[in-house]
Amino acid sequence: VAVKELVDVVVTVSQMLITNKQVELVNLISLDLPPVKADPNRLQQILYNLVGNAIKFTIEGKIEITAALVQGQNNPKLPRDSAQTSLDNLSDIPFMAITVRDTGIGIPEDQGDRVFASFIQLENSANSLDSPPNHSHKLPQPPQGYGLGLSIAKQLVEIQGGNIWLESVFGQGSAFTFTLPIAPGEKPQSPSLQTSIKTLLKRQVILDDQFPTSASGNLTLSPQVSGRQYQVLVVDDDRVNLQVISNYLKKSDYAIAQALNGKEALEILESGFTPDLILLDVVMPEMSGYELCQKIREKFPTDELPIIMLTGRRQISNLVEGLSLGANDYLTKPIAKNELLARISTQLHLSQINLAYSRFVPRQFLRLLKKKSILDVQLGDQVQKEMSILFADIRDFTTLSEKMSLPENFKFINSYLSRMEPEIVANHGFIDKYIGDALMALFSGSTSASADDAVKAGISMLKVLKEYNQHRANSGYAAIKIGIGINTGSLMLGTVGGKNRMDSTVISDAVNLASRLEGLTKEYAVPLLISHHTFWQLADANQYCIRLIDRVQVKGKSEWVTVNEVFDADQPEVREGKLATLSMFMEAWLLYNQSKFKEAAGAFEECLRLNPGDQVAKVYLGRCERSIRLDAIQTDLSL
Repeated sequence: VAVKELVDVVVTVSQMLITNKQVELVNLISLDLPPVKADPNRLQQILYNLVGNAIKFTIEGKIEITAALVQGQNNPKLPRDSAQTSLDNLSDIPFMAITVRDTGIGIPEDQGDRVFASFIQLENSANSLDSPPNHSHKLPQPPQGYGLGLSIAKQLVEIQGGNIWLESVFGQGSAFTFTLPIAPGEKPQSPSLQTSIKTLLKRQVILDDQFPTSASGNLTLSPQVSGRQYQVLVVDDDRVNLQVISNYLKKSDYAIAQALNGKEALEILESGFTPDLILLDVVMPEMSGYELCQKIREKFPTDELPIIMLTGRRQISNLVEGLSLGANDYLTKPIAKNELLARISTQLHLSQINLAYSRFVPRQFLRLLKKKSILDVQLGDQVQKEMSILFADIRDFTTLSEKMSLPENFKFINSYLSRMEPEIVANHGFIDKYIGDALMALFSGSTSASADDAVKAGISMLKVLKEYNQHRANSGYAAIKIGIGINTGSLMLGTVGGKNRMDSTVISDAVNLASRLEGLTKEYAVPLLISHHTFWQLADANQYCIRLIDRVQVKGKSEWVTVNEVFDADQPEVREGKLATLSMFMEAWLLYNQSKFKEAAGAFEECLRLNPGDQVAKVYLGRCERSIRLDAIQTDLSL
C-alpha cells in the first residue's frame, strides 16, 4: 500500500470533521518512502480512527501525520508484548512507523496504558479528564473517553504484523505511532477517494443485523403511527456517526434535524422547533449528553419528548445515570439498526399515548399535583394554589345555535375554540375545561406572573376574534362577541368522582368571581373585565389600558369587588378616546356613586361627545337618567 497517497485520501475525508475549530490537518509523509505490506481498507480504518480521535480532542492547533523507516527490534518504544514476540523473528525486516501527532489536551501518564482497552473511559465524568498534580491552569473541556476506536485500531495493527503505542504530555498533546512491515519490490495500492468514503462510512456505529420478528414474520417499524411523518433530532459530535444514523432514519421515512453538540441542540429547541424524539450521543465536547439531557428535561418532561441515549459505555452505572437524568432509553454502540428503529417506534408510540391523555388531562394539571403521569393520579388528589382564572363565553350562543344544525354547531364551536386555545397556551396557561361554548383556563407560576399571563391571554383572544369575525364575514356569517372575566386567588385543584369515573376540577370562590365578571361583560357591553385581585398582582398595570368601572358584591358574600375594564383590544379610535377621557370618566363615576346624578349625567354626556363608542359611559348615562326620573317621581309623590 502506498502510504502517502492513502493518507491524502484520509485527510481529505477527515476535513469535514473539523467544525468551528482552528485546527490544521497536515500530511507530512514523503513520497520517497516505500510501500507497506497491509490491507488498504484496514490501514485506512486505522488512520481514520486515529485522525478522528485527534480532531475530537484538539480544540486548536495542528494535527500532523508523519512516517519514517525503523528496524523493529531496535525501536525503544515497542513494548514486549505478544505482538513484539512475533516481531523478534523478523529483525531483518524494516518497518514503517506512522505517527498521528496532535496539539490537543493530552492524556495523563497514569492512564496512557488504558486507552487501547475496549469500552474504557478515562474518567467517570462524561466530559473531562483530571488535571495532573500541580497543574496550574484549567484546560479546555472536550469530550472524554475513546470508545472502540483505539481498541479496533490496535487489533487491526497487530494482525498485520505491527504494533501501536502512545506518547503524550497532558495539556500539550498526544502522538499515536504504529508500525507496519515494508513491502519492497511490490506494486503499491491506493484506494480511490470514492472507495475511501464508502469504507469510512462503514464504521461500527450501526450494524445491519437481523432483529427477531413477530410470530407472523413481520416487524412493524413504521414511523407514521399517527398518519404523519415524525421528526427526530440527532445529536452527535462525530459528523460521520451523525450522517450514518440520519441516513438510516431517512430511509425509514423519518424527518431529520442534526446538531453537532449540546449548544446547537439547545439553539434548535429554543428556536421553536420541537422534535418528536431525540437521539443523543453521550460523549460530546463542552456539554456531555448527560448534561444536555438534564437541560432538556427542565423544559420537556419524559412523556412529552422522549430521549434515547447512544454511547459506547456499557457499564450499568452509566445506564442508570442516563435514565436518572431523564433519558427514556439507552443503547450502546455498535447499535443494531433494526433494534434502534424498534426502540424509536416504541418510544414514539408511548409518547403518542401520553399526548392523547394530555388532551383530556393537561400536563400542567399533573405537574401541579406533582404527578409524573396520569397513571399516578388517584381519586381525591388535591393541591391548594394561588392562580389566575380566565372564564370566557360566547354571547347569545343559544340564539346563535338555534339557527344551526347539530353538526354545524359542533363545527362552529370547534372552529372558535381551536383559535382561542393557542392564545392561552402561548401565555403559559392551560384549558381546565370546556363547557359547551365556554372555556375556563388556569394560569399558574408566581401570582404576579399568572395575573399578567391571564390578562395578556385575554387581550390576545380578543385580537384573534377580530380576525375570526373577518373570516366569518367573508363566508357570509354574522360576527360573534365574547365576554372574558379574570380573577386571581387561592383555589383547590384536584380530582373528584367515583371508582369508575373521575375528573379534574377546581373548587374556589375565585372561580365563581371570574364567572361573575364574565357575566358583567354583557351588562356593560365590554369584552374583558378583571377583578382588583388581578389588578393589584400585575407587574406593571401601566402597560395595559385599564380603568375602574364598578364595585360589586359577590353573591352570598360580604366582600365588595372592584371591577376594572381592560380595553387594549378595542378599536383604535375607541381605545384612544377612553384614554383621553380617563380622568373625566373617573370623575363622572365618583359623582354617580355619590348619588349626584345630574352632575354625573353631564360628565358622562361629555365623555360620549368626545368618544361616542364608549359603551360603559352609555350604560352609566342611562342609569343616571333613570335615577333622575325616579327622584322626580318620588318628589311629586311627596308633594
